[in-house]
Amino acid sequence: MTDIEKARKAAEAAAAKLAEAEAAEAARQAEIAEQRAERQRGLDTEFLAQWEKLDAELQEVGSKSAADAVYEGADPISAVAHFWVTRAKRNAIRSHARSSYYRLHGQHPADTFARELSERDMRIADRLEEAIYAASQRHGADHAEKLQAEWMAE
Repeated sequence: MTDIEKARKAAEAAAAKLAEAEAAEAARQAEIAEQRAERQRGLDTEFLAQWEKLDAELQEVGSKSAADAVYEGADPISAVAHFWVTRAKRNAIRSHARSSYYRLHGQHPADTFARELSERDMRIADRLEEAIYAASQRHGADHAEKLQAEWMAE
């Protein structure tokens, strides 16, 4: 047997060994992927069972208007920022719900499912002005009622 034939046999044996190792690795990776997919199905099922509750909790926390918050003494910038942060969190929940639905069912959900909250131009200065103006009007009305009750004869 020549050196070339010996080298060829050694290369064939190495190639067979490599193919065997690659097949074992592919099987291991497939098993890992299947386990990950199974865990994801469980997480998606669990998330879809509670996404509306999570969304409602954030809606409750963020339902106070900036004007109400300013009226109650909150910083106007914080009040406006809180509204937008809460809205962004709710949209993240809704997006995750749509993705979970797609992963579980293999099709996109109906357009009405976990619909994204509309994004408007924030126009921060306008929102601050609106919040401060509305709160000041309410404070003025409250004070006028107090003056009326205290200083007007009935």
